[in-house]
Amino acid sequence: MEKYNKLRIEWDCRRGMLELDKIIMPFYLKHFDELTDDKKDIFIRLLASTDLQLFSWFFNRGKSSDSEIQSMVEYIQNVQKITTN
Repeated sequence: MEKYNKLRIEWDCRRGMLELDKIIMPFYLKHFDELTDDKKDIFIRLLASTDLQLFSWFFNRGKSSDSEIQSMVEYIQNVQKITTN
């Protein structure tokens, strides 16, 4: 039995905002399997955040108070080549 329920994670990657769908799902599909288990756990915690929180973090309008989640946001921004100003 797998440690991670990929169908559940994929479902949680679907967001209510198109901007987030264009960031989170492609990252999941391309990079999730490459992450360490610790990073996978952080990514799953990230998915528990609200769309407004995620939008704020990914588009540099705020930062997560959780340093691990903020590091994951920055990693995803870098891997997905997200630039915002």
